[in-house]
Amino acid sequence: MFVKCLFICGLAAAEMFCGNANAQTPPPSTKSDSETSKDASKIEVRNNAASLLYDLLGDEKDVSKILIIRRRPARVSRVIKAISKTAGDGQDQIDALAKEDKTLDLHALKLPPGETATRDAIRKTKEHELLFSWGVKFDMNLLLSQTDALDYGSHLAKIAADNSTSPEQARRFHALDVALSALFVRVVADIRAVPVK
Repeated sequence: MFVKCLFICGLAAAEMFCGNANAQTPPPSTKSDSETSKDASKIEVRNNAASLLYDLLGDEKDVSKILIIRRRPARVSRVIKAISKTAGDGQDQIDALAKEDKTLDLHALKLPPGETATRDAIRKTKEHELLFSWGVKFDMNLLLSQTDALDYGSHLAKIAADNSTSPEQARRFHALDVALSALFVRVVADIRAVPVK
């Protein structure tokens, strides 16, 4: 009886020991549901910001075409041409990023109808102001429209960088943010240099 009791106690101890050994082995590393959801949310924010930025740069790369029909002072022409070039180069960079990362969707604008209608109304108002202004007033309207676009674009690039999936992608969006911010500062300086009449 004593031997049988020892045998049963030994089995129980062995089972406890093996059970503890198994309990100490960490489970394979997997992301929790909240981490997966957070990653998906970051990708959604990045895609939306990148799509809006890509769309904006598409408009801005053509802004220098206005100089074909309206000759402007060299100071204004130079900054407008620099904006067009930066926007075109920026669109090319975002295209390259989308080819490297198949999760980067550049068609995720997701604007509510009220926002879309408001943007269209603002665009028409600005076009009207540019078409029916001349000289210094035209320069001022053109430069003011660019401060809005550059400030918005810079912030979109920053959001895209902050939510990027790789350090290299973040670096490239950050470079766009810096380039657009620098142009914003340059345009503001040019506005201050426009003679008041």
